[in-house]
Amino acid sequence: MRTRLPLAFVAGLAVWLGGSGCRDSAPAGALVLTQTPVAGATTAAGATVLDERYPAGSRVVLLLPPYQTNNIRLLSKGLVAAGDPVVAPDGRTVYFSGKAASGEWQIYQASLGGGAPRRVTSIQGGAMNPAVIAGGDLVFASPIPASGQTWTTAQPAALYAQKRGGAPRRLTFTPQSAVEPTVLADGRILFVTVQPGLQAADGPRLALFTVNNDGTELTAFAGQHDGGWPVLARPRALGHGRVGFLAAEQHVSRDLTRAEGVRLARPQQSRARLLPDSNSRCRSVEPGEPGEWLACLETRGVAGRTLSGSFAVHRARAGAAAADAPLFDDPAWHDIEAMRLALRTPPQGHISTMTPNRPNGTVLCLNVNETSYGTGPATNAATRIRLTAGAGDQARVLGELEPYTDGSFMVDLPADVPLGIEALDEAGQVLRRCPPLVWVRAGENRACVGCHEPHNLAPPNRRPLAANHPPVKLEHPSPALATTQP
Repeated sequence: MRTRLPLAFVAGLAVWLGGSGCRDSAPAGALVLTQTPVAGATTAAGATVLDERYPAGSRVVLLLPPYQTNNIRLLSKGLVAAGDPVVAPDGRTVYFSGKAASGEWQIYQASLGGGAPRRVTSIQGGAMNPAVIAGGDLVFASPIPASGQTWTTAQPAALYAQKRGGAPRRLTFTPQSAVEPTVLADGRILFVTVQPGLQAADGPRLALFTVNNDGTELTAFAGQHDGGWPVLARPRALGHGRVGFLAAEQHVSRDLTRAEGVRLARPQQSRARLLPDSNSRCRSVEPGEPGEWLACLETRGVAGRTLSGSFAVHRARAGAAAADAPLFDDPAWHDIEAMRLALRTPPQGHISTMTPNRPNGTVLCLNVNETSYGTGPATNAATRIRLTAGAGDQARVLGELEPYTDGSFMVDLPADVPLGIEALDEAGQVLRRCPPLVWVRAGENRACVGCHEPHNLAPPNRRPLAANHPPVKLEHPSPALATTQP
């Protein structure tokens, strides 16, 4: 026998469910994405790179299946502009960059139920590019550069980590901005910065680097010397051992942005286009269902659409030459930065070896004469090593030292400043130079193989002579020479 519930009871149950947080969850298949207005939006004087990327009216939304324009839940309620979302490994927490009616861009945590988001950063200069590391700590870039000045600003953006309710702690110390972090499965933070000494047609060459989640062990990852397009952006781990990113031929050439990727096993040797048959501009690529990606591609030139077009969300199968038909397309908006709201394996942690009360770290070079140069003076053996700290007007010489007969040296260097290394011949001429880029954290012990050594090759398995002696201490910024030889 069917029992009918009183109407008042049903209504009360609905109210209770609505207020109990059930709406804060989302059905399987839900997507988080950014929508920016298609209608012409102007960028005011003094605008930041986020003001340009996400003009007024831009929003972060939750798209529920079936994917229709009326099946959207606003996550950036009350903000004048928003974008740059990321989904935490728990599959429920969403962070994004947002701007209130007054104040700077900061990082917000969304309410999946569509309520007002909660601001989680208050750093001077603003915050952007959120990511989540092991333990749930937030990573972001700050300060936000002015429009068109990301790589030339006198106050470059750095990466910071922040525990819930805690103070930001700085992780990177590059002389140019470090931006757009993402977190790999092994816990390393992958980000974009300038590759020193190399230029594109209209600006510096960009490359991908990694650091541990305490800022130690800066390492070149991809894009340094592969001959590919020099402008890189938005790296993302796509699964199945692959990292995707956006690439462009010039800094101002928005018509030539495409999705590319590398293999985690050989990132310096495996760069290739992800969708080689697609001629559409790409604004983002993210992991999708297993074996798939979510790519946000321009619809310009697609049958039935105007020449101006907008960006739509596409599903792309791993290894396919082109994306499928649009999964979601609202012609009134640029639909970009689409990602799954789904549980995933948290990144690994990292046991930090930093010693906060130490003012320096230690660098061991295995062989300064190990180099990828094949001909010319750069192949000559170095007789002295010059160490510098700082960049630009802040650069200073720390001192010089002699390498051991096997080319090795070990030296204590000041922490948390960009460091430069120059290999010199007997006449004091520079043979090889590593511009100020690397740094050491307090108490960090790190090693390098050589000076512009080949990528993807292991060093010889032998103990360097420098490891048998204490590190050289260059305690005072002075050109005075120091020697490692007994």
